[in-house]
Parts: sequence; structure tokens; C-alpha cells
Amino acid sequence: MTLKHKKLLTLSEQIADQIRTAVINRDLNPGDKLPSEQELADQFQVSRPTIRDALKILSASKLIVTKSGAKGGHFVSEINLNDLVSDISDFITLSLSLEGMTIDEVIEVRETVELKACSLAALRRTEADLKNLKACLPSKEVALSDQHFYEQDFKFHEAIAEATHNRMVITTIKAITLSLTPYFTNMDCPAELKKGLILDLFGIFEAIEQKDSKLAAERMKQHIHHFSNFVNDFSSSSL
Repeated sequence: MTLKHKKLLTLSEQIADQIRTAVINRDLNPGDKLPSEQELADQFQVSRPTIRDALKILSASKLIVTKSGAKGGHFVSEINLNDLVSDISDFITLSLSLEGMTIDEVIEVRETVELKACSLAALRRTEADLKNLKACLPSKEVALSDQHFYEQDFKFHEAIAEATHNRMVITTIKAITLSLTPYFTNMDCPAELKKGLILDLFGIFEAIEQKDSKLAAERMKQHIHHFSNFVNDFSSSSL
């Protein structure tokens, strides 16, 4: 049997963990100002350089922000969903680039999340949500470039997420669509397929408008399958 050595935390890492725990336990809230470096050094009975290293760890994980000026200092970060979307999207994009995950895996997750999102959107959508969804629908009449079509398609998916009024769903779907955007940049979408995908979106909209959660999910599943088949065909032809 091999003894597994557990990494010992440095003083800075231990202090960073304690401050992180205080945030998780709501002893420190978003926007709260941390004590000064000297006050923290006195509190933890360590040197100021050790405190600075702990603050660097917290800053790198975006748990705190540092502001300069007379009213500056170190503050617990405010929750920013856009930053979270960007971080998740960057991770997915990097993983796809380095082959840490495949496009099929991303599409599987997309299907899992978006089927539920469609159901929730149908049940929770407001008139304002419907207006937003309708505005994101691509035109049936005007021929769209591939880039414009992809942009409208992704906007429609994000509008569905917004209609769920669930921040976790919104964050996840926005991160996935953002990460997929560069992947589709060089993919030529055949005109007939494009027409079919656009009709899919109109069908999804109608189901959400009618508050038919089951039908909305079924139509989204059909739409994603059409899209994934196209992606698989494109990937095969590129080999």
C-alpha cells in the first residue's frame, strides 16, 4: 500500500480559505470591505507579506476586488452573472480547442439543459418574454448569411433561457452558446437545412406561446437533433 501525501497548505492559503469560508457562511457579504492588511496581519498573527499573498489568492479566484483611492481597499466581489458566463464559456472553448472534451459532449449537455429550459419557459413566460422571443426569430422570407443565421439562432436560445427566470439555466445556456459561436464560424449551412432549422424555431415559439411545456421540449429536441446531425456530417466531411 502506497502512502499518499496530502499537500500541506501554506499560511497564505489557510488564511485565504478562512476568508472564503466567511464569505460562504455569509459572515462577509458581497460589497463588504475587508479589514486593512495590517488589521488582518494582527488578527491572524502573521506578517503583512503573508496577508498580501492570501489576498492575491482570493483576487485570482475573483472572490475579492481591490479598489484604489481614498475609499479603496479590498472588497468581497459582487455577484456578476456575465463574468460567470464568460468564465464557463472560456473553459468550454479551451477544452474543445485542447480536445479535453468533444463537441458531441457539449451538444449532449445543451440538449439536457435546453429541453428543461423549454418546458420552464412555456410555463413561466410573460408577455414581455414572448415579445423578446419573437424579436429573435430569424426571417422566413429573407435569405440569411450563415453568420447572421447562427447569431439569430443563438439569440433565440438565450431568449428561451431568459424566459425560464432561472439564473442558473440562463448562465449555463449563455455560456454554451458563447462557447459554440467560434466553432460554427467556418461551417457552411446548406440553404434547405437552414430553412428547416428556422421552421423548428417557429414551432418552438408557438409551443411556448401556447404554454405547452411538453410540446416545446419535444420541438427543441427535434431542433437540436437536426443541428447535431448537421454538425456530425460536417465533422465527418472535414476528416
